[in-house]
Amino acid sequence: MENYALPSKEVYEILREKGLQYLYHANTVATSLTFIKQNALLSRHYVEANNLVQTWQKSDAADKTHDVWNHVFLDGEDLHIRYSKENNYGPVTFRMKLELLNSADLEHVYITKSNPWYWKDNTPLEKKFYSDIQEVKRDYLTGKKLDSQIMFTFKDAAKSIALDKYLIGIGIDKPHILINVRSGGQKNVGEYTYEKITKTLNDYGLGDIPVGFRHESGRRYCRCNFNYTFFYNFKYREFEKRFYPFE
Repeated sequence: MENYALPSKEVYEILREKGLQYLYHANTVATSLTFIKQNALLSRHYVEANNLVQTWQKSDAADKTHDVWNHVFLDGEDLHIRYSKENNYGPVTFRMKLELLNSADLEHVYITKSNPWYWKDNTPLEKKFYSDIQEVKRDYLTGKKLDSQIMFTFKDAAKSIALDKYLIGIGIDKPHILINVRSGGQKNVGEYTYEKITKTLNDYGLGDIPVGFRHESGRRYCRCNFNYTFFYNFKYREFEKRFYPFE
């Protein structure tokens, strides 16, 4: 496995050459609140081992099988924008400084060739991860590969991806959906999420982090509202998983 640990600083230089400024991590509301309370992006292993709150994901079993349960995953692009649809992992997107790749605490990064969800029991490591940084340069953002499958992961990072050091801002999806809240009445689900996120940021000393809604200037060509409405009407558990808790 260590043959696939690439120097983070060299990866930083390649991504800068390709015009990238940020890394992104999307998640559910419940898991995102845990990250804020812990002041870090966390692996699913870390959250589980410390009895913290996170939302179940269909990839959990595969992540354990393929030994990436203790990895933190980030994307080089905002996939909501890239594919004009909601991110499959959740409606809250953390936009992180690319400079985290220069951190002494994050000396190595693993880069996937595909999403672990698609790996088989007999998939060899060379089909899972890049071992050559020039191969990454050749493949990423060049049209040769499906870029959303190429993810940047940090193994055993614990709390090294600190929000107070690297978080630039948080984006929240705001579909045209009203929810019933336990305190009474109805609220737009995005506005409700905004209130929970901003309150938690303030409560945990991160109140200076900007938080904004998607599509403030319009929703042209994006399928997120349609898809969230479909979940709400026909697959409510999927909708609830993304936006819960409703209090």
